[in-house]
Amino acid sequence: MRLFLVGFLLISNNLFSQDSLEDILGPTPNEPKAVTSTFSSTRIVNGHSVEMIPEGVGEFRISHRFGTIEEGFYDIFGLDNAQIRLGFDYGISDNVMVGFGRSSYNKTYDIFSKFSFLKQTTDNSVPVSLQYLFAASVETLRYGDKIPFMERFSQVNQVLISKKMGKFSLQLSPTIIFHEFYNYEKNIFSSLGVSARYMVGQRVALSLEYYNRFHHQDDKSLAYKNVFEDNNNSLSLGVDIEAGGHVFQFHLSNSSPLHEKGFIFQTDKSWDKGQICFGFNILREFSGSKKSDDKW
Repeated sequence: MRLFLVGFLLISNNLFSQDSLEDILGPTPNEPKAVTSTFSSTRIVNGHSVEMIPEGVGEFRISHRFGTIEEGFYDIFGLDNAQIRLGFDYGISDNVMVGFGRSSYNKTYDIFSKFSFLKQTTDNSVPVSLQYLFAASVETLRYGDKIPFMERFSQVNQVLISKKMGKFSLQLSPTIIFHEFYNYEKNIFSSLGVSARYMVGQRVALSLEYYNRFHHQDDKSLAYKNVFEDNNNSLSLGVDIEAGGHVFQFHLSNSSPLHEKGFIFQTDKSWDKGQICFGFNILREFSGSKKSDDKW
């Protein structure tokens, strides 16, 4: 009996010293991993991307748009005129983020929350990423009695659908905006955004963002003559550069406003007329211990 026990211990020791549990039971199936870095940051140019800030991480963003370049050296290619937005975003969890900002355009304050429902996986078992964005803004410019205060609010509802295919990423952003809370039925506006990014280097990417604004029954009405009439679709082209914890985004756009209702429905400039604005976004993350090392 003693010999049997000694032999058993020797055999078992030899077995587990040479073979791991995985060798004995077979390999465990790998869980599908979520695709990362579909876009360079949480914003593509003006609009949101499906990128999320990790839980507990904050992000400070400066967005700047100069005037149009059409006047040339007269106003230093738009440097004499500019719009700016300062914003701060925060990751409540890996699937929920919130943010707020203030734009100089019509002295607008905005807030938003973004929720992630699906994340594309590397094995394509989940083929796309899906998110919902809710945003609201209020213009505080002194209009006097022309526009009552309660009619300066806007509410944005947007679905973000994206897919990353190697170096190329594509996103669709169907959008519904409610403007003037007193009359929802009359003031519902819709748009479809199409955005793309292509990596040309390890830390350099080209981006495109286009928002097609669908016509509304009140576009030509007197009430909206100075707000929506003759406005154009927003088109932006950009270059994203990542360097040491910062992301720099440089772009050309026909949009001056920097909040959702503004650049989607109040873009009053045209590429055809040379009314192009140079701009940039600079962002910095804080508490980056959970920041992904494979951001790009």
